[in-house]
Amino acid sequence: MTKRAQRRCVSDLLSSIRHDIYAAIHQDRIPFSWNGIELREYIVDKAQRSRAAHALMGRRARDSRNHITISAGL
Repeated sequence: MTKRAQRRCVSDLLSSIRHDIYAAIHQDRIPFSWNGIELREYIVDKAQRSRAAHALMGRRARDSRNHITISAGL
């Protein structure tokens, strides 16, 4: 995947998550008492639910986990 396609993929995914969260706030589905702690957890949950339908498996999964582990600041 080209760098441009990677950036577009990330942008589209994050925009979708942001849109859903903004809509939930606008529709008063998010409690007023929630602060940064609850909102961060909600964002993590939304990201988890946005994962690909099929799990990354085998060598590809191992290689990607290894790359994330050994790459400082990634």
